Amino acid sequence: MKKITLFEPLFQELRIRKILPYLKKDSVLVDIGCDQPQVFIDRIKDDMKACIGIDCVVSRYSYGNVRILCQDLQKKIDFPSQSADIVTMMAVLEHMKHPKDIVRECFRILKKGGMLLITVPSPSSKPLLDLFAKVGLVRKEMIEQHENYFTEERLRKVMKNVGFQKVNVQMFEFGFNTFCKAVK
Repeated sequence: MKKITLFEPLFQELRIRKILPYLKKDSVLVDIGCDQPQVFIDRIKDDMKACIGIDCVVSRYSYGNVRILCQDLQKKIDFPSQSADIVTMMAVLEHMKHPKDIVRECFRILKKGGMLLITVPSPSSKPLLDLFAKVGLVRKEMIEQHENYFTEERLRKVMKNVGFQKVNVQMFEFGFNTFCKAVK
């Protein structure tokens, strides 16, 4: 059972609220790093055609229009090409050893015109997250797993380099988080 800390539900809610306005009803949505329980998917599933959650820390199962898949996500996503309308990654890309590879995989599974919606902590958040982890306000092991912190410029460059045509990157949460919407 994972330990819930004081700030994590708040941070998760802020990320979800950032993503929600971009969702389109009756879409096929793939949430990379969905975690368990899959709070985001459970919140939006009634408005989606299908919700697929993929993570390395989940048990595989299905219910209604939801499928949860267990996969190692460092380089590949075992999912058909051009089959998703929306791919989300909230507080996930910073954990990837090969972020460009996983973004390329997101591009591959998106249909033409599909959207990739990402949130990542900005470099300026690192000292604060380290402090929060030290005092137990966020899970220390999660912060220690961060492989990357993305500037707006670096995130935009990764998106463009894998083929996304329209890329919008902006800071939120007082500059401690970065949001990216990339359209195929």
